[in-house]
Amino acid sequence: MKVFKLIKHPKVKLLAAVEEESHPINSSFEGGSKLEGWTKIDVETLYKRVYSDFPHYVIGQPVVSERVKLMMEKDHILLNKVEFLPLCNEDKNIFMINVTNVLDCVDYHRTDIRRFKDGSWMSFENLVFDKAKIPENTYIFKIKETAAVEVFITDKFKDWVEKNKLKGLDFSVVYDLEKTEGEELKQRIAYESVLEQIEQNKEEEFSYDEARELISKGYSMASGAYKMQLDDQGRFWLGDLTKALMYQWIMPVYIPPVLLLQKWHKIEPSNIEE
Repeated sequence: MKVFKLIKHPKVKLLAAVEEESHPINSSFEGGSKLEGWTKIDVETLYKRVYSDFPHYVIGQPVVSERVKLMMEKDHILLNKVEFLPLCNEDKNIFMINVTNVLDCVDYHRTDIRRFKDGSWMSFENLVFDKAKIPENTYIFKIKETAAVEVFITDKFKDWVEKNKLKGLDFSVVYDLEKTEGEELKQRIAYESVLEQIEQNKEEEFSYDEARELISKGYSMASGAYKMQLDDQGRFWLGDLTKALMYQWIMPVYIPPVLLLQKWHKIEPSNIEE
């Protein structure tokens, strides 16, 4: 079994955030029910783009078109694992997916964990799942540690999407549950070697603001696993080097604050494929 982080393709329709603070859409989605008190609400389009099966709500949970929702219900793939919460966009029905299937399935013996000074959990550096704790017929789930911010899908979900020729998801970030510890170690060594090479080859360093100015002049900038550059249409992209040694590219709505504090250096540009 393979597990993927649910990530939207850069070419999906981008939806604007709802400013009505009292609406449940602006609450934390950690696996609990949202049906009580939910009312259908209109969301605006920031960018139309090409794909609309899985629109991207900029600060929220997964969203699907009504067509995709009906297909999911017909095939019973997410039965009792999610709630479909009605939205409206351009006078069409769309639905936010509230994933209520929260699993305790992280393999803490094989996962690298960052902790605060008091020993409490901060984040995962190299996430590994315990296959035995993910039911065979799982399509979509969250984990208790990151339920508010991440959704995971399995190869069953990926196969269903591809079978139905649906567009708008990026399946590049993968966790292979069949991978042995030796294979994981080999992949980690290769990843760290690439990061070390990037670090060794850097020359003059720049602040984030200076880096953005250089990007506007055509340079590509890197900081650790992250990379920033413009494409041939002058659009800004942020890349994150995955364990598969490929950059996962997004057109960010905002820059994570931690990146604003890092030092950046010039690097050879990448070929960005949408």
